[in-house]
Amino acid sequence: MFFAVYIAAALYLLFFMRRSVWAYYSYGEYFRKNTNFVPFLTIREYIGYLRTDDAIFGDVSFVNIWGNFVALMPTGIFFPAVWKKQRSFGAFALTITAVTVSIETVQFLTMCGSCDIDDLILNVTGALLGFWLTKLKIVRRLAFTDIGFEKGE
Repeated sequence: MFFAVYIAAALYLLFFMRRSVWAYYSYGEYFRKNTNFVPFLTIREYIGYLRTDDAIFGDVSFVNIWGNFVALMPTGIFFPAVWKKQRSFGAFALTITAVTVSIETVQFLTMCGSCDIDDLILNVTGALLGFWLTKLKIVRRLAFTDIGFEKGE
């Protein structure tokens, strides 16, 4: 149930909370203004705003950096809890990278949000931290309770 609520909230935040810019930009304009394929460029820019205590972009920077980092962190717990094959670090890392690339691609195609390599870096790093949290005994006890139904139950 928590996983379904998380997925619904994530879909809303990633795709439906923001308006598409179809009516305002052509794909060429959108591509120039809302894509970044240079690793750490946006992160460095946002950290610069935070360091200078920029009144306009400081809050946006904080939300963007931490929001992207935390957004997929629950997948590090939910995916392995729901699918046993995702309990392997390699399988999970590959899956979460594919999920994040898919999210960025859909955002680009629908012109909702930005298509940014730094979002991918922050999302995957957050998800991997979530996966690491599954190594904690308390998280394992809460998340990995396999419910098996015996015959006749």
